Amino acid sequence: MAAARKRKSEALGDETEDEERGDRRRRIRINNKHIGAHVGIQGGIWKAVESSAALGAGAFALFLGSQRSWKRPALDPAAADRFQERCSELGFDPAHILPHGSYLMNCGSPRDDVSEKSRALLVDELSRCSRLGLRLYNFHPGSSLGAISTQQCLDKIAAAINHAHQQTPAVVTVLENMSGQGSTVGGRFCELRRIIERVRDRSRVGVCLDTCHAFAAGHDLAADGGVAAMLDQFDQEVGLRYLRAVHLNDSKGKLGCNLDRHEDIGKGNIGLSAFRDVVNEPRLDGVPLILETPGRPGFQDAEQIELLYSLCEKNKE
Repeated sequence: MAAARKRKSEALGDETEDEERGDRRRRIRINNKHIGAHVGIQGGIWKAVESSAALGAGAFALFLGSQRSWKRPALDPAAADRFQERCSELGFDPAHILPHGSYLMNCGSPRDDVSEKSRALLVDELSRCSRLGLRLYNFHPGSSLGAISTQQCLDKIAAAINHAHQQTPAVVTVLENMSGQGSTVGGRFCELRRIIERVRDRSRVGVCLDTCHAFAAGHDLAADGGVAAMLDQFDQEVGLRYLRAVHLNDSKGKLGCNLDRHEDIGKGNIGLSAFRDVVNEPRLDGVPLILETPGRPGFQDAEQIELLYSLCEKNKE
């Protein structure tokens, strides 16, 4: 079925695009779930939009540039315009598009050179989001590298966010919960709360919950009621008003292992039942749900998106 959809999308005809938009919108309307994947920008940043439509997605994530360099060419205005045009034509709301920050960036770094480059990159990335008409920007909080205290690291991250907010308009900085591996921060909800408490404009800060990271940090999503229990705890410690997105990843590692090892949906230690709970959780209605799975041959993003939509209860029309 997915292969047929891909062949159909490659024809790039208006009739095909209209049909695909209709299929996607029907699924979203029935379930109010916006499920997608992290897609590439090779060939032009607008290609991410077209790839997501071909996958049958209702949301997507993307990098805004190379992950190998601190310095990037300026965003081409024509490419930015085309990206926005394709979003409009193919029915993607900016509220359901989640750019992902560079892995080079460590806003909590104890090293002055890395800290300054990270602050500058955060400003650049938020500026690119603004030019692309996007509202959200997701990034990993950072790491103390074992050289400063957790609190000092959290303070530096909040300061970087405040600086970036002063330099750029509107875009919401979305912190990602982490697995607790090494000296990274954000593995505990209280650490995310401490960053948010130090952000001056809290209307411009939020959280993306990663299911693999949460499981590795000790939240037993595989248990009966585990997804609801995690959201309850998040609400108590941070507040659901800050929840802006979810990364859907099964886990190669076991509960509480602190390892950031993503697995395909239903193939890891979290299991399919938990993802059924995720896609039927009313507190996640309208929130972009983004796959970051390995996508092994025979179980690529299109199949996983289709699987997740198939788990949704069909009684919400």
